[in-house]
Amino acid sequence: MFIGVVGKPNVGKSTLFSALTLKPVAIANYPFTTIDPNKAVAFFQTQCACRKLGVSCNPRTGKCVGGVRFVPINLVDVAGLVRGAHEGKGMGNKFLSDLSQADCLILVTDSSGSTDEAGNPMAPGSFSPVEDAKILEEEIDAWFFDVIKRNFNKSGWKSFDELAKSLSGLKITADLLSHAFSQLDFPLSKLYDADLKKLATFLRKKTKPFVIAANKADLASSKTGFEKLREAYPSNAVVACSGDYELALRKSEEKQWIKFTGNSFEITDAASGPARLALEKIRKFVDENNGTGVQKLLDESVKLLDLIVVFPVEDEGKYSDNFSHVLPDAVLLEKNSTPIQLAEKIHSDLAKGYLYAVDARKKTKLSKDYRLQNGDVIKIVSSK
Repeated sequence: MFIGVVGKPNVGKSTLFSALTLKPVAIANYPFTTIDPNKAVAFFQTQCACRKLGVSCNPRTGKCVGGVRFVPINLVDVAGLVRGAHEGKGMGNKFLSDLSQADCLILVTDSSGSTDEAGNPMAPGSFSPVEDAKILEEEIDAWFFDVIKRNFNKSGWKSFDELAKSLSGLKITADLLSHAFSQLDFPLSKLYDADLKKLATFLRKKTKPFVIAANKADLASSKTGFEKLREAYPSNAVVACSGDYELALRKSEEKQWIKFTGNSFEITDAASGPARLALEKIRKFVDENNGTGVQKLLDESVKLLDLIVVFPVEDEGKYSDNFSHVLPDAVLLEKNSTPIQLAEKIHSDLAKGYLYAVDARKKTKLSKDYRLQNGDVIKIVSSK
């Protein structure tokens, strides 16, 4: 899974990215701090299969804490997008292309309304975060339109397969194109710019769905901004969050100033003076909001894509791999995926030699058409 983190300059996007991944990135209070895309791994939380199986697991990646599994997800944070980015303004549309393979997006907005459309600081509440989201939507739509029009003008389209091949960089398939043309009632040829723009928006919504991060939720003016976002985007998940607070907590945990207990935390004796006062303020926010909202962004992104978690093993008796790692991996898959699709996700050779799959819990063979369920523990048997 690949999530793109986008936003206009100076909305706290890089801070949020660091809080999600603990990767150090350039963070400053001025536009275009991020020049190159930052890539890292964050962790989605889900119930681990270990509790129901009555075993202790030792994941190869991520971790399991109290039966909660931390599943790795790839994130990319790109330079701030301003109005006109698809025309090369700001950091230009090169950074839009960094999002081409994203499965979904996190649109980061300044819910406090304390930055203008270019990311310059202003009085809190002066700028609507709804405009933040609209700017991002408009720029990504315009980028899709440019790519589609350029390919259309280059060769024209004779079939959906041919069209999909030219747009594969945006994760657009022939089936999706067929569905789009059917829904929009378009012919395959003789499309005008207005038609192509409608097509671009349709395809963007299908291939780049998004969750909205109402960031800077710790500031007083953010409550009004959050409600405006929910009203403007009733069908999207809008998450009130504070990247600043989450990052502060992660750094405090490293210094052993705090100890997490679920979505809350305890302040240890190691924290004193200004640090303790700051943590008391953060704890009040966390208790009132059931967390900082940062983890919820990942949870909502996985929910948006309707994904399931499957645990592949090599030894169905011990629920382990050949190196005795119990429940070594947790794999995110599309809902209704089959065992052979799980094999493809693990390794192409495993899929090429695929023979059958085993439900490790029941110790029974599965048909090739079996639809994997969330939490399944599966052994793939292959000739490779």
